[in-house]
Amino acid sequence: MILGNILLMFNSISEGGEPPILPASLDFASGIFAAFLLALSLLAYKRTKMKRLLFVSAAFGLFAFRAIIPRLDLFLPNLDLSTSIETILSITGFVILGLFFLAIVKKQKS
Repeated sequence: MILGNILLMFNSISEGGEPPILPASLDFASGIFAAFLLALSLLAYKRTKMKRLLFVSAAFGLFAFRAIIPRLDLFLPNLDLSTSIETILSITGFVILGLFFLAIVKKQKS
């Protein structure tokens, strides 16, 4: 279904339709990139067992969630996002910063 919407979007562009908004597309792409970094940081944790990588992984996961969810309307135009979701997404920004802070200041056990 999502793939079909993507194909329809590109088809409408080629037929002279309006292209998707660039900032929204870049935000969505940054969410995909954050999901990729989440996977990489989890693999790094699996190899090194450094607890601070779990904080980094959680931050990347929340960032992916925060970036992708509001941009789903690009691919699912019938999706209605309420203001409560926007409030939750705003709060996640603070949580992401907190997780990165914890990852930086957490002392490694020797």
